[in-house]
Amino acid sequence: MEEFVIQTENLTKDYSSWFRKTPNPALKDLTIAIPKGCIFGFLGPNGAGKTTTIKILMGLIRPTGGTASVLGKPYDDVEIKNRIGFLPDSPAFTPSLSAQEFLDVCARLLKIPGNVRKQRVAEVLEIVRMSPHTKSKIGTFSRGMLQRIGIAQAILNRPDLLILDEPLLGLDPYGRQEFKEIILGQKHDFRASVFFSSHILSDVEEICDSISILNKGRLLCAGPISRLLAGGGNGLTVEIHNCDEAVKELMTSADNVKKTGASDWELSFAQKTPELAAKLDALGAHGGETVKVRQTNDDLETFFFRKIEEDNAIKS
Repeated sequence: MEEFVIQTENLTKDYSSWFRKTPNPALKDLTIAIPKGCIFGFLGPNGAGKTTTIKILMGLIRPTGGTASVLGKPYDDVEIKNRIGFLPDSPAFTPSLSAQEFLDVCARLLKIPGNVRKQRVAEVLEIVRMSPHTKSKIGTFSRGMLQRIGIAQAILNRPDLLILDEPLLGLDPYGRQEFKEIILGQKHDFRASVFFSSHILSDVEEICDSISILNKGRLLCAGPISRLLAGGGNGLTVEIHNCDEAVKELMTSADNVKKTGASDWELSFAQKTPELAAKLDALGAHGGETVKVRQTNDDLETFFFRKIEEDNAIKS
C-alpha cells in the first residue's frame, strides 16, 4: 500500500469579515495525495490558494471544511512538527544575530541535542553555501542570503518532510541551481519528501516528480509531470535526410533548425498545420526522405499557461 506524506480531501478555506456579506473562498474542495519520497511542485498564479494550503498543513490556520493529514497524522498534531522543515513565504529574522547564533536558537527550539548542535549548524551552513558568513550579522545579508538561511533552518532537523513556500524567491541563477542540488540531496541522502510552491516553472520541471496546478482556489490537475505533459504538445520535430532544397523551403516556417550530419537535418515546428503537412508530403518529389516525425510535448510553462487560460475562459 502506497504511503502518503500529505493527503487532503475536499479541503476548503473561506475568509469572512463583518463587512462582507458572503464568504471569500480562498480554497475550494482541494483533494491531493503526495507519495512518500516525492518532490512535489505546488503551482498556481498569485491568489490561487497555495499559501493558504501551506498554512493549513502547518497548523497556522484552520480550514473551513474538509480534512488534511501530514505524515499520517492530523495536520494539527503537535507530534509531527519536529519531523517537518518549514520555510514560509516571508520569513522573519533577528537582524542582530549572526547566522550561527540564529541557527543555534533554531536548533535549541527543535531540541537538537547539545552534543551535535554545533556540528549540525555548521553542516547546514555548508550545504547552503553560507559557511564564509557564519559570524556575520543577519541584518547585513542580501535577500538571497536571507533565503539561504531560511532554507538552512528548514533542513536543520533532517526532516522527513520539507514544506517550502516560494523557496526560490530572491535567489540568482547560481542560487537557484544550488537550491535544486540541496533539494535533490535531501531526497537522495536523507530520504526526505519535499512539497514546495514556486513561480519558476523551468526549475520545477527539472527537479519535481509530480505537480498540481491551482487557479482561484480550485485544483485544475495533479499527477506525475511526465504523465501530464505526455502528448500535450501541438508541435512536431522532423528529421530529414538528403533533401537540402526542401529544408530551405521548410526553414521559413521552422522554429528551430539543426544540421545533424552531412545531409541530415532536424527541424522543429511549434504548430502542426495543413501547410506543413503538404510540404512534408512533397519531400519525395525533391528526392528527400523523412527519417522520423515525432510530436513535441509541451514544456511545463506552456502546459501551465494553457491550463490557466482554459480555466479562466470557462469562468469568464
